[in-house]
Amino acid sequence: METQFCKVEIDGHVMTVTIDRLDMRNALHGDANFELGEVFDRFEADSSLWVAILTGAGDRAFSAGADLRTPFDKEDPRAFNGMPVPETGFAGIVWRFNRRKPVIAAVNGFALGGGFEAALACDVIVAAQTASFGLTEPKVGLAALGGGIQRIVQELGPKRAHAMLLTARKVPAAQALEWGIVAEVVPDAELLACARRWADEIVACSPASIIATKAVMQSYYDHGMEASNREMFGLPEVRAMFAGADVLEGGKALFEKRPPVWGDPQ
Repeated sequence: METQFCKVEIDGHVMTVTIDRLDMRNALHGDANFELGEVFDRFEADSSLWVAILTGAGDRAFSAGADLRTPFDKEDPRAFNGMPVPETGFAGIVWRFNRRKPVIAAVNGFALGGGFEAALACDVIVAAQTASFGLTEPKVGLAALGGGIQRIVQELGPKRAHAMLLTARKVPAAQALEWGIVAEVVPDAELLACARRWADEIVACSPASIIATKAVMQSYYDHGMEASNREMFGLPEVRAMFAGADVLEGGKALFEKRPPVWGDPQ
């Protein structure tokens, strides 16, 4: 697809999406949010794409969050509750709760406000050494209403989350790693290679198994421990995993001592 505010590259089963508003520190206005929503719609719909990487252009910013300078028509029919975002939220991802496939955030520079919310909405975050994170909306009279409040409490527990949320302070990459927000911190020049290494590890697994795993994780978040355990065998994604060819291929490959050849998920 043709894009104006991001770059999309496909290599094998991996799609890399680079937010490309360098002059605005990769802050997103309405049109950029809607474009990213379409990009991730297509990612979900394309069975040949198994993992996505989300990053920002340049080395200063993953995303500075919402572009507050560019006006938006609240009557635009694309708007969600009068906001310049699609129904799937900021960056087309923060409210995409039914997402079936993994997304890795490769955070270069700072991820602030909605930029941090977009990273938090991803499954794995890797960061450059110079990266920093913050839900800084209160500094401009707003609040982290793109899922940031809920996700940071879920990630950090209440006290650490309160310390971030109520001060709007920024956290450096090393502290984000210590707190468990980030999976790995690497020198800036190695960031995309690091993200691709994580993506390749996921691609080495059965995509049907990964989709089933994400579905069970979501059922746990939605319904809690006991209900999730009781209902998970009835989830369509789990049933598809057991009915698919990968479960046979995995055992056969193990017996034959060779890498498995997975099929595209249905």
